[in-house]
Amino acid sequence: MTRTFRNTSAQAMVAAAAAGFWLAPTTTLAQDATADIMAKADQCFGASFSREEGPVRDVRVIFSATDTTEEPRWNSFVSFEYSLWDVPNETYGVTSSCTASGDDIFCTGECDSGALRIQLAEDGRLFVEAPGTYYMLMQGTDGMVPPVMDADGIWLNDIFALSPVDDPDGKCNATPQQTFVELRAGDLSPRVKILETKLNSLGHFLEFPNTVFDEQTTAAVLSFQTQYQLPATGVVDQRTARVIDSAAFTSGGGC
Repeated sequence: MTRTFRNTSAQAMVAAAAAGFWLAPTTTLAQDATADIMAKADQCFGASFSREEGPVRDVRVIFSATDTTEEPRWNSFVSFEYSLWDVPNETYGVTSSCTASGDDIFCTGECDSGALRIQLAEDGRLFVEAPGTYYMLMQGTDGMVPPVMDADGIWLNDIFALSPVDDPDGKCNATPQQTFVELRAGDLSPRVKILETKLNSLGHFLEFPNTVFDEQTTAAVLSFQTQYQLPATGVVDQRTARVIDSAAFTSGGGC
């Protein structure tokens, strides 16, 4: 599914406009010869927004320097990711080779996927502008229908003011809204194939994993629940899912 969002953070736009960053597409940003945005390389920047501020929930961006031997103008690499309210368990984003110059980074997407512009403010924040940019699903479950022209994505037309944030795991990922949905007989979902693959690795599902929660899947879930002394319902509730994940992780050798 493709969604379009525009002007999701009015406060960020006001702040950016005051700093002279919100410009017409044909306007060229004046470069500050003393500023160097790459001094902030490998620092995770982010911001979280309330539901009242718009559909965007969480935003993260991080960039790094790259080898410029083959293509000198692509001297930086940017990862931009965000999550949405009421779109649980999913994040969207893009990774791109970009051009850094002074206090500015500019990324051009392939085909008609738009562009991404990042500017370093005097107070150390980043202003990130996504003028009609297309973002792919980064974290979550792909749809059952094969993507047509990259259908599993979202168009974003917005600007964000981001501050440095702690990044303990070094991944700089946006945080999605978490919602657990039970799996049961009759369900048709890519999540079922993931479940069956885990049960297969644990010796409870001896069929070829697929996306259909059928009688064999129910029997495998019941077998697992009985072995681990869980309520034998045949339904993968949150407790059962957590134990399956833990057992599969352990059987795979952990880290």
